[in-house]
Amino acid sequence: MSALQDEVSRLWVLARAIEQERDPQRIRRVYERIVEIDPLQPAAWLKLSQLSLHDGSYRDARNAALRAAEAISLSRRWRALPHVTMQLLHFDERALVSSLVASADWEDDAVLAQAAVLAQRLWLADDAATALALLDRAMPSQPANFRLHSARGEVLNHLGRFEEAETEYLRCLELEPAYPYAYLSLVQNRRSKVPGARVGRIRAARAAASTEKDGITLDYAMFHEQDAAGDIDAAWLALESGARMQRAIVAFDGAAEQRNLEALIESFADAPPLPGDRAPVGSRRCHVFIVGLPRSGTTLLDRMFGNHPLVGSAGELNSFSRSLSWEIDAYYEPPPSEGIARRARDCDWKAVGTGYVEATSARHPDKPYLLDKNPQNIYNAGYIAKAIPQARILCLSRNPMDACFSNMKELFAPASYGYSYDQRELAEHFARFRMLVACWRRQLPGQFHVVDYEALVDDPERELERAMHFCGLDFDPAYVDITRNKSPVSTASSAQVREPLNRRGLGAWRRYRQYLQPLAARLTELGIEVD
Repeated sequence: MSALQDEVSRLWVLARAIEQERDPQRIRRVYERIVEIDPLQPAAWLKLSQLSLHDGSYRDARNAALRAAEAISLSRRWRALPHVTMQLLHFDERALVSSLVASADWEDDAVLAQAAVLAQRLWLADDAATALALLDRAMPSQPANFRLHSARGEVLNHLGRFEEAETEYLRCLELEPAYPYAYLSLVQNRRSKVPGARVGRIRAARAAASTEKDGITLDYAMFHEQDAAGDIDAAWLALESGARMQRAIVAFDGAAEQRNLEALIESFADAPPLPGDRAPVGSRRCHVFIVGLPRSGTTLLDRMFGNHPLVGSAGELNSFSRSLSWEIDAYYEPPPSEGIARRARDCDWKAVGTGYVEATSARHPDKPYLLDKNPQNIYNAGYIAKAIPQARILCLSRNPMDACFSNMKELFAPASYGYSYDQRELAEHFARFRMLVACWRRQLPGQFHVVDYEALVDDPERELERAMHFCGLDFDPAYVDITRNKSPVSTASSAQVREPLNRRGLGAWRRYRQYLQPLAARLTELGIEVD
């Protein structure tokens, strides 16, 4: 056994030495030899998973990630836990992430020292309760750490415990006064008692920012603080600065997005409209997908539907895209590229649907309706209709200027929504979104229903009743009261949907009318009415 251990050590040294050679096949052979000798090497399985993703083999990548999880459980090599759980999230293996962290040794220093990162993995896996328990276990045993307090604030925010979250963010900033993410979370979810009271601290942190990324985050924090205080000019200067810098570092190609969208629509052009099945409740579970642009009311509709006793909300899942990825053996993240659209033409859609249903079967198993509110499923609507004929797709439609501005003022994850930082690109993306919605309305008359956001706010009972009846659900006016829904919220709307329904978001762009003229002009050029 000692000789084998020595050989594994030698191979790890070799692997580190050849990582820079850019010879994936040679590197792969080394890691394959490591796990051949010792299958309980999670880091080697993780490397194999990453190599397979790079090579375009989704199935091999997922299988290697699952082997990495198994290796951690059996070997108790907890230092690899943050890295392996992040890889598992790429495959939407949320239940496995949760169980893997929950079953780890919470007395081990390797777990406790990484509690902030593991808590983030847990709330991404929709397990805020375990995340909070881990942080509460770690914090008394660890030196004071601003990241632990920030992580605990995030978890409490998702749980709707906003006062406690504010306390954690403030404690984080006592320990690290320039930490940008605590400022952004704080101002987005908790208004200053004195409007603009945090401006001085944010400005000081901005002056001390050591990286461009930190500066961008603090610009967005400043925007939200100044916006809440009513200082429109100062708020816009901060937003414009942050958006300009973010656009400079984010990857987005509007022309490629246009080509990809045209390829997707063209792939459905010759197909007859899909009417969809009407499955009686009790024979098959009904899957409801809520889609649309981000920040267009998808969470609001989800909370209303979640009040219905027959409905369980699963949050924003990637399970459909991952089921499709498995069938075409290629990693797919919406929107589909031209290559993905071509591969999907010959897909076994029944297998895709079965994979999705199986992947979501453990979520609210007692509920005959399951909600999936990932906005990006707007690109999957046609695929969903083929794979799950009894599914229903509800698409939020919002005033063009409000929809675009709500995107612009949100700092999204680095790889997401790259169009949202430039006014012309925002307008062009919105036009493409409208084109896709028109396609699905033609092609999926029995499965695709548009919900008007303004109507949902102004006449919620009528609009919600129409949407619920489209899905085969009965309606009760009590479902409109979103404050009844106490489940965790993992989106940027966390604070908003804890409040009673209000009209504050309607026409919010008008306060910034003078600064949004490029957006309005480009929308008008594209034939979209601005009001």
